[in-house]
Amino acid sequence: MADEAQLIGEVIESSTTEFVAESRELHSPPAFGSFVKVRLDGIEGAHAADEEEDPFVSTAGSCNRVPAIYGVVYQATTAPIDVGRKLRAFWKDEEQLREEQPEISEWLLVTNFRAIIIAYCANGAVCQYLPPKPPKLFTSVHQCDPDEVRDITSRMEFLRTLANSRNAPSEEVIAACIREANSARGGDFDFLIAAGKELANLLKDDYDRLQAIMRRVAP
Repeated sequence: MADEAQLIGEVIESSTTEFVAESRELHSPPAFGSFVKVRLDGIEGAHAADEEEDPFVSTAGSCNRVPAIYGVVYQATTAPIDVGRKLRAFWKDEEQLREEQPEISEWLLVTNFRAIIIAYCANGAVCQYLPPKPPKLFTSVHQCDPDEVRDITSRMEFLRTLANSRNAPSEEVIAACIREANSARGGDFDFLIAAGKELANLLKDDYDRLQAIMRRVAP
C-alpha cells in the first residue's frame, strides 16, 4: 500500500508530450519541478534491458517496476469547476470561510497540475524519450520515490526535452527538477557537474539562458 500513499492525482487530459491531472487534494498539487508517474499498459517494442546495448538508443538504466510514464510537473492551478463562474473575494480568513462557506472548497474549486513527459519504463529499461502511447484518461498519478528519480535522471537526455518545451517556463522547471534530482541523491556534486555540462552543450549559443538556470540551481 506504499504506492497508494503516494497517490496524488488522476489524469483528466492527455497528449503525446504532456498530461493534466486533477490533484487528489485541493490546494495541494505536487511540487513544481517534481517527478511524477502514470501507469502504462500494453507497451510493445520498448528497448529491453537484456538486449545488446545500442549506442543510438537512449536508456537510463534498469527499472524492475510496473511500466510507467514519467513526467516533470511544470504548472498547477486552482480554479472553479464551473469555468463560467467568476469568483469574488469574501474578505474572511481561511477558518471563517471554511465554517461559513464549506461548499466553496468541497464543490466549487478544483486543483489541477500539468506535467511534461520525459521518459517511460517498459521491458526492464528506462527510456528517455516519448512513449509509444500517451497516458490513459482517469489513470492514477503517483509521486516518484527517490530510487525512481535517480533511475530517471541517471542520464541527462531529459534536460533536452525540458529545454525544448514551448509550454513550460523552461529555465525555472529545469532548475527545479535538477534540485529535486540532486536531493534524491542526498546532494551529489558529481550529478550537478554532469547536469551543468549537459546544459552547457545544449545552450552553448544562449549563455544568458544557461546562466539563468545555473543561478537557480545553486543553493
